[in-house]
Amino acid sequence: MRVSIGIDLGSSRVKLLALDDSGESLGVTMASYSTESRRAGFAEQNPDRWWDALRLAMSELLARPALRGATIEALGMTGQMHGAVFLDAEGSPVRPAIMWSDGRAEAETAEIEQRISREELVALTGNRSNVSFTAPKIMWVARHEPEVMAKTSWIVQPKDALRARLTGEIGGDVSDASATLLFDLHARTWSNEICRRLEINRALLAPLRESEALAGGLREDAARALGLPAGIAVAVGGADAPTAALGLGLASEAGSNGTVLISLGTGGQVLAPVASPRIDPEGRLHGLCHVVPGQWCVMAAILSAAASLDWVVRLLKPGDPNGARELLAAAAKVPAGSDGLLFLPYLRGERTPHFDPSASGALIGMRINHGPAEMTRAVLEGVAFALGQGTDLMRGLGLDPKTGVVAGGGVNKLWQQIIADVLNMPVTLGATEHASGRGAALLGAVAAGIAPSTTKSTWPLPGDTRVMEPIPANARLYVERSAVYRELYERLPHS
Repeated sequence: MRVSIGIDLGSSRVKLLALDDSGESLGVTMASYSTESRRAGFAEQNPDRWWDALRLAMSELLARPALRGATIEALGMTGQMHGAVFLDAEGSPVRPAIMWSDGRAEAETAEIEQRISREELVALTGNRSNVSFTAPKIMWVARHEPEVMAKTSWIVQPKDALRARLTGEIGGDVSDASATLLFDLHARTWSNEICRRLEINRALLAPLRESEALAGGLREDAARALGLPAGIAVAVGGADAPTAALGLGLASEAGSNGTVLISLGTGGQVLAPVASPRIDPEGRLHGLCHVVPGQWCVMAAILSAAASLDWVVRLLKPGDPNGARELLAAAAKVPAGSDGLLFLPYLRGERTPHFDPSASGALIGMRINHGPAEMTRAVLEGVAFALGQGTDLMRGLGLDPKTGVVAGGGVNKLWQQIIADVLNMPVTLGATEHASGRGAALLGAVAAGIAPSTTKSTWPLPGDTRVMEPIPANARLYVERSAVYRELYERLPHS
């Protein structure tokens, strides 16, 4: 039995998923690490803690009975996007990694569109300037920590820093690079022109390859630390959202047949594979490279999906381990529309469609008869309305989302139904809740020759999925409620 292990370096934990050579899962393990905030708006992680978590999760995975006697031949990588890890010439971090959720570089974010017009920036990169992206983070460090830049030989994404420790090679992939604001989306390579105009040293950006390519072999010291055979294949890997799409079978525009990925993690995304770049001229959607060669993605991103549900649970059921279950059960008894209550999920600002880090969340329409059940359902509906704005923008680019596949840690039956009703399309529960890890394992299998390619893999998806059809009466009501929801951002203070 030939095995590939997917490594998913998430925002709060690393998750490992092992697949055999027929695509069957042999087990999942995970280990957590913390995000530090030295000052308001900062979000940093220690890359050494990523390694510690990887070692712990790997030891637990290899102890699983299903892996006894298996031949582990490959590792595939995926991870959180938009980060910045500053490495010295030896590949060691020279400061804590700056994460996607870090908001320190607001001044630099505005400065980018002063140096390069939004129209030109979006046309070239597929994206507008945003505080979450890598480019403003690099500009901030250059301005405020020149001693760090003096020691820096490479700037990479989080999963690439971890992979460098596995292989000793420095590199990156096109999907993660396309989410930095330093990338020519059409040419699938770094943009020398943008680097010049932002005064970012192009030589600090790691060489790029496609995600399924072989990055190198697992070096001996890393193999000993992880309990794996030295020299096994390590794939270049890819960004978490496109890798999740691959893990759920959305490898190409033609193959997806109008199906979009709906991800409910801390943030939320709607992602559609496309055969060529599709760019929203206003930059309200992200243009990205897919982890599949010759394919791209269009993605709507909101900042607080499961984070919104976590917030209302902490607010209404503090310290109660059963709080989420109880609130969801109560919310399921509330009719669609939450008795007039509306929620804006802008708890950490918002990306699609507003790109406003100062946007604030709100509960609108509170009355004395409203309680925890109505508030909880309103939160679920508000996130669904936000995701619905993304699918509508995709239609404006000529795409035709017909069905959705939902995945992520925030998925529950009630939310899946609400999303189906708001988007007015069938929504299928993802065949695996660890879609990014499965996609990463597939990338590793391709790099090792276990699978032929990301587009030609015959590995079947697990079959125990749940489909929610839209309820017509709810869908009609949500059309009306969504129209009111979309007016609220302009009517409420958001700066």
